[in-house]
Amino acid sequence: MEEAKKGRIRVVDGQYLMADAFLPGGEAFVREILYGKKYVKEKLGLDVKVGWITDSFGLNAQIPQIYRDAGYKWLAFGRGLERKPRRSEFWWKGLDGTKILAHYFSSTHSYHVGLFAEYLKENIEELKTYATTKNILMPCGIGSCPFPERVLKAIEDFNRENPNHEIVMALPEDFFQAVEKEADKLETLEGEMYGGERVFDGVWSTRMWVKLEYFKVKNLVLNTEKFATIAWLLGKPYPKQRLREAWEKILFIAFHDTVTGTSIDEVFEEVKEHFRWLEENLTLTLEESLRYIVSKINFDEEAIVVFNPNSFRVKSYVEKDLEFGLNEKVENVAVENVDYEIVEEDRDNNGCLRKVKIGFIVEIPPLGYKVCRILRNQAANRAGGRRRVYGKSFIGNSYVNVRVNPLDGKSRIFNREGYEVVKEFRLELENEVGSVYSHRDISKDLVGVIGAEGDTSPNKPLFRVEDFKIEESNICQKAKFKEEVYGCFWPYRLREHYGVEFYRQKLMDIEKEITVFKDIPWVEVKVKLRSSFPHVRFRANFNINFEGEYFANTAFGVVKRRCENRDFPMEDWIEYGNKQLGITIFTKGIPGHQINKNHIYLTLLRSVNLISHGDKGPITPVQDALELEKDYEFRFALYPHHGDWKENEVWIKALTFTNPPIPVYHDGKTKEKTKPPLPSREFSFLSLPKNVILSCLKQSEDGESVILRFYETSGENTSFKLNFFKKPDKILISNIMEEKEKEASEEVKLRPFQILTLKLKL
Repeated sequence: MEEAKKGRIRVVDGQYLMADAFLPGGEAFVREILYGKKYVKEKLGLDVKVGWITDSFGLNAQIPQIYRDAGYKWLAFGRGLERKPRRSEFWWKGLDGTKILAHYFSSTHSYHVGLFAEYLKENIEELKTYATTKNILMPCGIGSCPFPERVLKAIEDFNRENPNHEIVMALPEDFFQAVEKEADKLETLEGEMYGGERVFDGVWSTRMWVKLEYFKVKNLVLNTEKFATIAWLLGKPYPKQRLREAWEKILFIAFHDTVTGTSIDEVFEEVKEHFRWLEENLTLTLEESLRYIVSKINFDEEAIVVFNPNSFRVKSYVEKDLEFGLNEKVENVAVENVDYEIVEEDRDNNGCLRKVKIGFIVEIPPLGYKVCRILRNQAANRAGGRRRVYGKSFIGNSYVNVRVNPLDGKSRIFNREGYEVVKEFRLELENEVGSVYSHRDISKDLVGVIGAEGDTSPNKPLFRVEDFKIEESNICQKAKFKEEVYGCFWPYRLREHYGVEFYRQKLMDIEKEITVFKDIPWVEVKVKLRSSFPHVRFRANFNINFEGEYFANTAFGVVKRRCENRDFPMEDWIEYGNKQLGITIFTKGIPGHQINKNHIYLTLLRSVNLISHGDKGPITPVQDALELEKDYEFRFALYPHHGDWKENEVWIKALTFTNPPIPVYHDGKTKEKTKPPLPSREFSFLSLPKNVILSCLKQSEDGESVILRFYETSGENTSFKLNFFKKPDKILISNIMEEKEKEASEEVKLRPFQILTLKLKL
């Protein structure tokens, strides 16, 4: 701290770790800044003003708003922008209109150009073509080597030989302050930074187990915070230390070379340990909080209490396992006043239930609960289980229909009017000779995909449907496939005429399940996969039957993108539509996708075994990234609709699927001596307008207030009165760092895509 006070130490960016700007999600990115900047201020007494994102694989469109709200004045970054003359400095405007003065490292040597003393003059000449003003920034630091003192001699020589130039050893803020004097020369750029040659789109599908596990723990920690905060306000101690430890592990995983899968194999052994700890401890903490809340509900009946973690009302399908003691004579169970089904059951020799999985459709108020009473032994209410239906090859409800081909596994999707929205949905295999950074297929121009459902081309891997069935209950319909992929079969020519005599060299086992639920307007898909096929890219391909534009959910907002032959990341959903017809796809942790020529691709898996071929990093083998003999389960949904994404409020459907309700069993025994304070049937702890998304509800860092963060997601000006179950003594407008305290009016106002942090004094 003494050296910092003397000005000998300066810190740029100050995140906990340099997170990826897309995959971790907006709230995790905020915590990287909150914990990192807070640490620097406490330990060094420094308030970091310069953002410095050198290596994240592109930047989300809300970075200007996030950074300015956290107290940064300037930003330097190294990936995501196409290099153009006179554009290395510019104003970057976020989705809400917030601007930050930004610098892009335009040199071919990127963010460590100043270390190359032997090319000093050439580098200066290069950077002069990109600089917007007379000022040039040449960073002299990199994590992989010490500062070379020869740079000092090179600067001295250059200044002596070039009197019209001056090189000074300066701080980054000195550079930005100099640029600000010529701010009128700067253009304004908008949107996300995802262009240029330094963005590597293969990272969104490298080591998919990391993406899927991270998606689970991200939702888990945020939901645990929400309900732990509610339980705290009802009288339970807040699990501050456990949540802090959880966030530190999550922020380690959110590091830009970890969550993207681009580190060496040894790193991911530690990551696996973090995931195990997070799932075990956060699940326990969440259950403790929910059970405490249940104990405060004024009822004494056996029930399933279903909690909604979202800030809007949801309608969703829920499953819950129930167990009964040996002395309990239970012949059947029902859930009162809802549509339900028996998914699985286990009976003893007397026909009594020992275990049962029950599924039902329920509506739950915003960030609240619904008490669903369990009824025993009421034959009139008994629902049947799922039954197999023979001779049928379609499923549907009042919103959507799916026609499947039992012979090859391909599907077609129709809307309620019978229009074919998706002409073909199939699974595809492509050759993959890339690295953890980039997909590369040297054979695609010659042979196209190397294998796909329904493809009978000679010499290609063959998808074989091993089993197919349709299952139905009173609330759901399912089409189930079991498929195997073979690399060797005979005859391997004209097999469409002669059939196949034998199959050898099994490469993959696939289970695919397509489901529609009563009164729910989307189609859910689950793909289970185990592969022994190296160097392939595995994708779901949806051939869309109309032209459209492409929108994607990103951190704290929505962006419009061009349809390109490259993968992009998503947070929860993407939409392709033309305002008359549209289709939205939402996924549980599958970020990598592409929309190109009426085709939407979800990249489910890439099998590679090198960090790099020597072009982007070290030539280091990474056997774990081959994805061999791992059990995967991918889940996504398709929502056909009329109108655009705003009109259909697609974020509500998406978050209902990606962050679903949480059921808790209550045995009906109340231990409270006094009357519990919460209503007996349903209750909302917090509700927000439909276009305002809850980002976090937590205890403040000082332990004295409640932090409530949310954002506007439809691009509309919005005003509302806060509807919280505890009336605050004061509502203060704060910021990401929880430092600002400005008293708020009774009416909360949001501009389009604004992120707002409130501090509630209770």
